[in-house]
Amino acid sequence: MFTVLLVEDSEDSRDALSRRLSRRGYAVVPAVDGADALCQASARRFDLILMDMNLPILDGWAFACKRS
Repeated sequence: MFTVLLVEDSEDSRDALSRRLSRRGYAVVPAVDGADALCQASARRFDLILMDMNLPILDGWAFACKRS
């Protein structure tokens, strides 16, 4: 199964996107900010990371630099 790390600080957007991806057969792991995403991405491998770029604590740009 294709696994997506979904990083979104808006609960409504995160829930809506998670439901859409799940209905299409993706396994979705949610994260609420870049720091949470960094922990998740360090613990396991994802096929895709779908991320809001304007996040609290660690934004998407800083996350991308740390993962490079």
